[in-house]
Parts: sequence; structure tokens; C-alpha cells
Amino acid sequence: MESILNTHKGECYECGKICKTDLHHIFFGHSRRKISDREGLTVYLCPECHKGTYGVHGKYGEHLNKALKILAQQKWEERYIESYPYKNHAAEAAREAFIKLIGRNYIDD
Repeated sequence: MESILNTHKGECYECGKICKTDLHHIFFGHSRRKISDREGLTVYLCPECHKGTYGVHGKYGEHLNKALKILAQQKWEERYIESYPYKNHAAEAAREAFIKLIGRNYIDD
């Protein structure tokens, strides 16, 4: 599936640099990579933002990694709410569905 975030191959989602980019699966490990692909939870990152020192997989990348997870969860829940038939309970249902899908809530973490 195409990313649900506004990201384009050849442009880093984080810094905006135009260069060769890597597809980053926001939720990875233990089958979450496939979920990220299926649900559009991916972004294109330049090598520095992906694997550099402050990149999501870098030594000091925890902040960026968590920020992307929160943003992806918010966007995923927004899309879920739009299609949920019972608007009074849509936000609760979206949060529960996300936790069931990914196994964790990153927004209130």
C-alpha cells in the first residue's frame, strides 16, 4: 500500500533533502514490517535520517523514531475514524484497533 503519510521516493520525509532515499518501515520487527507495508506506515528517508547517528536506526535516533511512530499512529487513527460508522465511539475504537494491530499505543506512552 502507498504510504498514508505524505512521502515521496527521492525526498527525505524528515529533512526534505532530495537524494537517494530508503523506504523506512515505521513499525518493524516481529511481523510489524508486513503490517507497515499493508497499512501504509512507511516513509522515505535519506541515509542520514535513516541510519545516521541521529537517524531512526542511529545511536541517538530514539527521538525521531518515536516521533514517526506517534505521527503514523495519529494518521492511521484519523483514517480509521473517517470510515467508522458510529461517530460517538470512533476515537476509542480507533485507539483499540491500533493497539490490536501494532501491540502498543505510542501517543499516550
